[in-house]
Amino acid sequence: MKRIEIIGSPVDHVLSPGIMNPMFRAAGEPYEVVAREVRPTELEAYAANVKGDDAVIGLIVTTPLKQAIRAHLDRETALVGFIGASNCVRFDRTNWIGANFDGHGFLAGLAEIGQPVDGARVLLLGCGGAGGAIAASLVQSGEVDLALCDIDRPKIDAFAARLRAFAPRSTVRVVDQPVGTFDIVINASPVGMAAGDPSPLPEEAVAGAGAVADIVAVDTSLKRYARALGKPLVEGWAMVHGQAALFRRFLLGDASTEMAVLAE
Repeated sequence: MKRIEIIGSPVDHVLSPGIMNPMFRAAGEPYEVVAREVRPTELEAYAANVKGDDAVIGLIVTTPLKQAIRAHLDRETALVGFIGASNCVRFDRTNWIGANFDGHGFLAGLAEIGQPVDGARVLLLGCGGAGGAIAASLVQSGEVDLALCDIDRPKIDAFAARLRAFAPRSTVRVVDQPVGTFDIVINASPVGMAAGDPSPLPEEAVAGAGAVADIVAVDTSLKRYARALGKPLVEGWAMVHGQAALFRRFLLGDASTEMAVLAE
């Protein structure tokens, strides 16, 4: 049986095998997703070894290897180049082709709750790895009015400038505080991970939002407040579920970009 290996450290919490393997079995496809613990110091040796294993057809890449895997790619999509990280690698004969579906998995979560993106006013708090991928996918998907908020102002100013050039159809601005009225408010910062953390978004921003998203894995005060208000809510697990079908199409197909996968 051919394998897709999900690599990172730790991998005991990863959801992709439990989502994708039933998909393969239901379709009668001879593939299996297997988790492999690979630390950054082990990546070079792992990559050299797996390139000689004909049973492995590709990789799903998780923390902390999404940036480091780029050194082993033969080709990468424009999105990977823009955000500096790849979370999916297809082996085409001797070539490794890297893509990133983090942001598009998030958009699939929004679609599940019936929240349109094109034309939406969006507030995004936190523009690190996952936040950057979400931002890039948002502006790629349509004409979005995107407000970015991050504690590192020089970094976010530079990222906003790059984002405007990457997707000029959208409006991208930087705000000092996560306040205002938006169709979608998103927490992609680590705030809320610890028990007792306050909500990273003020109550008025949540109350005025059409939909709320919080990609922190644990239950948070933001999620609880959104539920209490009856707001449509996208959580971190929805990103993983949203990516599963996209991973499958990219790894088993011949599409060369994320947008080509989405168009299938």
